[in-house]
Amino acid sequence: MLEQLLAARGIAGEPEMAAFLQPDYEKLHDPLLFRDMAKAVDRIWRAIESGEKILIYSDYDADAITANAVVYRALQALGAKAEVYIPDRFTEGYGLNPEAFGKIKEQGVKVVITVDCGTNSLIEAQICRVSGIDLIITDHHELTGALPEAYALINPKVPGETYPYHEITGVGVAFKLACGILARREKHNLPAGYEKWLLDLVAIGTVADCHSLLGENRILVKYGLKVMAKTKWPGLAALMELAGLKEKVLSGQLDTYAVGFVIAPRINAAGRIEHASIAFDLLATDDRAQALQLAEQLERLNAKRQALTENVMSEARAQLELISERKVLLAVGSDWPKGVVGLVAGKLVEEYSRPVLVLEKGEFECTGSGRSIGTFNLVEALQTAKDVLVRFGGHAAAAGFTLRTEHVEVFYKKLLDHAEANLPEEALARVLELDAELAPDEINLNNLEALENFEPFGVDNTRPKFSLSAAEVIDFAAVGKEQKHLQLTVSAGGKIFKCIGFNFGRAAQSLRAGEKIDLAFELLGDSWNGVKRLKLRILDFRKAANG
Repeated sequence: MLEQLLAARGIAGEPEMAAFLQPDYEKLHDPLLFRDMAKAVDRIWRAIESGEKILIYSDYDADAITANAVVYRALQALGAKAEVYIPDRFTEGYGLNPEAFGKIKEQGVKVVITVDCGTNSLIEAQICRVSGIDLIITDHHELTGALPEAYALINPKVPGETYPYHEITGVGVAFKLACGILARREKHNLPAGYEKWLLDLVAIGTVADCHSLLGENRILVKYGLKVMAKTKWPGLAALMELAGLKEKVLSGQLDTYAVGFVIAPRINAAGRIEHASIAFDLLATDDRAQALQLAEQLERLNAKRQALTENVMSEARAQLELISERKVLLAVGSDWPKGVVGLVAGKLVEEYSRPVLVLEKGEFECTGSGRSIGTFNLVEALQTAKDVLVRFGGHAAAAGFTLRTEHVEVFYKKLLDHAEANLPEEALARVLELDAELAPDEINLNNLEALENFEPFGVDNTRPKFSLSAAEVIDFAAVGKEQKHLQLTVSAGGKIFKCIGFNFGRAAQSLRAGEKIDLAFELLGDSWNGVKRLKLRILDFRKAANG
């Protein structure tokens, strides 16, 4: 079974299997493999030693905020004069902007390090050159035009880059810069391996940005989860405790689900509702009282974000129901908060199984966010409409953009035309892909424990999904608040299996004891009073052919 699961992830042969099952921190690529890394590190050290101001510029999502915190923490530990600039989502938008660099110049900043942005900022790079500011860009987004004339450009996706791993996130690239700076051991007295304390921040940003969890990202997240359980940062510790993760921390069970669905949304909530500086301050503070105060503030903002998201979801869904057969879906609202349109797009992609774009409509301009499916590259799709876009950027699966309100219809038509030529009907089919069919004897604690070596789970390494054929229904009930969930007991091969189906409560009405069903499920461990039991998480079921 394990070899079959590994093969499905493109992993075959002893060295590859060992690298996957036993990720090794020492196998991370050398930061100096980036062609401009040495140049960037040299310049940053000159700034540190001469007391020049260094400014870190980031966007406002979890990948960007953690990237900013990684570089800031590293520079702070080295005694650098480091400051940060995070644009306001609502008044400045994403990416670099000329107005911000006017302010930066007035502050006497000589070195600007961008994190998770800057690759397509031609104007701002030129402003820096004219103003005598050395611009060091660290990013991972796709190049959409000419290269900016920066002092240094560190991005695995730009043409000619020599770094071997292209799936690294914005925070991953920022971590590489921090490692490059800290590698100059002759210049500081920090203990060897100090950079490992930054890995919890790296794990958060990597998981939040939904990038591949194979290769180097797998190593970063695997070790990042271990560091997170004993984090040095008071703000992160306070956030996890308030979010109800204390038990997971103490038991060593922090996982990518906790990061992606509990921690990251709270960090994102700051920039979505008020200003991302709240989340940055949380990760940057060493004051425990301030950490608790900021964590409580993020809790409140996250609750507000959830309510706003539900409201926009309802209104957007009403629009999409009328056009649900189109290959790309577009929803537009004049009073939708900019901060939640990306979230809504992501949730609607799951519902409709096709690319979704959600626009906040202003009097003169619309600000939007899109999420894609499969191999449909959203940035390439936006490229086909660039003549009506004010600006755009992102990567294949997620992108942001701005356009004039008068151009919405022609913009949408261009996307639909591109999808007609590049998104086949079969790519839109809802398919539940299973890794293997298990015999009843294979559904056991030993195999569950073997699967734990596959963690951390995420993009390109999802939790394995299995099937069980002709299981007999023994007992069932709708449970939980509003009876939304299904509790099910089945029998197969002389064994009894307890199952839980989240949001399957209505299915209880169609079941009857004694009938046989085929189950699609994930293996879960359920601990109670120190005893670990096996449980099947239902993904879907159907009446068996011989039921």
